[in-house]
Amino acid sequence: MPDWSYHTFFKPLLFRMKPETSRDLTLHTMNTLAKLPFGEKIIQFFGHMKPSEKLAQNAAGIKFPSPVGISGALDPRLNGTSAYANLGFGFIEIGPVSVEPQSLEKPILRRVDEETLWYQHLNSNLGLDAALEKLKTIKRSIPIGIVIHGETEAEFVELVQKLDDYADFFILKETATLYLERIRHVSSKPLFVEFTHETLKSADKDIEADGFLIREGIKKDGGGLTLGKSELPLLKESIQQLLPYNKPIIASGGVHDPNDAMELFNCGASLIQLHSGFVFSGPGLPKRINERYLYEKDDEVAGEQATGWISFFLMGLGVFIAGIIALIIGLTEVLLPYDEHYLGIQKEEIMAFNHHLFHFMSHDRICLAGVMISAGFMFMQLSYHGIRKGEHWAKKAYVIAAFLGFLNIFYFMGFGYFDKLHFIYYLIILPFFLYGLYRSRNLPIGSKAVNLHNSAAWKRSQLGQSLFVISGICLLSAGIVISIIGMNGVFVNEDLMFFSLTPDQISSFNDKLIPLIAHDRAGFGGALISEGFLLLTIALWGYREGAKWIWWTLALGGLPGFLTGVGTHFMIGYDNHFHLSPAYLLFVFYLVGLVYSYSYLNMRGERRTQNISKLEAVKKV
Repeated sequence: MPDWSYHTFFKPLLFRMKPETSRDLTLHTMNTLAKLPFGEKIIQFFGHMKPSEKLAQNAAGIKFPSPVGISGALDPRLNGTSAYANLGFGFIEIGPVSVEPQSLEKPILRRVDEETLWYQHLNSNLGLDAALEKLKTIKRSIPIGIVIHGETEAEFVELVQKLDDYADFFILKETATLYLERIRHVSSKPLFVEFTHETLKSADKDIEADGFLIREGIKKDGGGLTLGKSELPLLKESIQQLLPYNKPIIASGGVHDPNDAMELFNCGASLIQLHSGFVFSGPGLPKRINERYLYEKDDEVAGEQATGWISFFLMGLGVFIAGIIALIIGLTEVLLPYDEHYLGIQKEEIMAFNHHLFHFMSHDRICLAGVMISAGFMFMQLSYHGIRKGEHWAKKAYVIAAFLGFLNIFYFMGFGYFDKLHFIYYLIILPFFLYGLYRSRNLPIGSKAVNLHNSAAWKRSQLGQSLFVISGICLLSAGIVISIIGMNGVFVNEDLMFFSLTPDQISSFNDKLIPLIAHDRAGFGGALISEGFLLLTIALWGYREGAKWIWWTLALGGLPGFLTGVGTHFMIGYDNHFHLSPAYLLFVFYLVGLVYSYSYLNMRGERRTQNISKLEAVKKV
């Protein structure tokens, strides 16, 4: 459930439900998907949220893959624990856990306009026995901190003994510091002491703890706790009170955008935990924070390790040039000498037999050429703007799409027709691909990003991104369908209506004509699969504020495919609107996606936010 789907499709539905229902449904669904075979791979594919190794933090002797965690109070039923590790989190807080269960039925109030949550308290939990059953099912890949609540020393000892195998560190209330020495005899795991904003003011902070945690929630006069962005000033104040003790500090709550997180880190927080921000800003928030943190903290020169991009670029250029050549051939000769040799007839004979059939063959080759031009342009853009600058996602998208394109050779072999020109073309570009793959083999995972705020441009971009993701899936699906048709029935009903022939009549005229057309159709489908995957992965993985090249890649990369795919139909008179309706719809998605993505990808929204902030600062002065 990345941001583009959460904000566009799911959040409007989830926020119509009771907060408890929407929370449990969301976390349970993500957890179920994560536990399915290849479920984690699916989550990673759509979110691409794995944090960079450069984000790893060492605190209290524990290595955290990322400084961003998730509050256990958000998930008292432990419904989402298996999914969190795939969302870019560096650690998971679980709990509180007490010996006996605490009521899970306490109401939650959600104020959308203020982006706040209200809880009666944050003590709800399953109890020790039920928590242990849940913890046994968790695949541990990131550190886990368990919050334990007890009343007596015996209860704390029991909780620590039974939970020790599942915890990387424990979190105790400030009132439990009396039992620290006894607990250390039971477990060697680091112990963090939890404070609220209220207890911190009068509590003894000079204690033998391994770290501190500032619990989210502001007490209100009417009772209960309010969680939201309004906690941020209190969190910063609390961090300042704990800094003199020189111990790791976990600040929980108050973070709704990357800027909030950076403010806490700059104040001295070692780690942060999300709660209300995860609900209102979406599951993509940890990824956005990680990317901004890397942008501010990583001093390495961009592209220092990005080798192999030139070879990848030359391969993309080869695909682009080959597409132009194929377009020229499709618009003029259509058939090459070795095609005519295979058929045993000249193209004039096909035109004399049925000129619509000949134009249909031209249409297939022109459409293939348009897809090759689009794909070649996207390959070059990924190479120059992505791989050259060390973007691992760009290399991953490039390599998989190229691999899918190379599989086309097996389509050609399946029809008893060996296309010599295509084989030579593959022999030319394959070495560039292999050399680029070898040279970029050590490209590190992770990306930097400048995004700080949940600006209006960012919110609009969710729709734009979702439309491009849908377009990529549609192109990918269309490529698969066309490939299957090419390898089986070859024609659809609209095709046969266009040239008013049956397959038997075509075979009676020349029994090698359908295999040649099938080879063209399957090849076009295979190329469309490659282009669809490029569009899909660029939309999924490349959307970052200020990434102008992404917008231009989508804007210019889509034109050749659309112009040839739709234009050639009208050129040859094959203007069946039912047949072309998917292309029309896709073009609408393409235009609306470009409009809604423009401000975000061109950083107009962030500049406007910065100008407003400067104006407010001037007014204050």
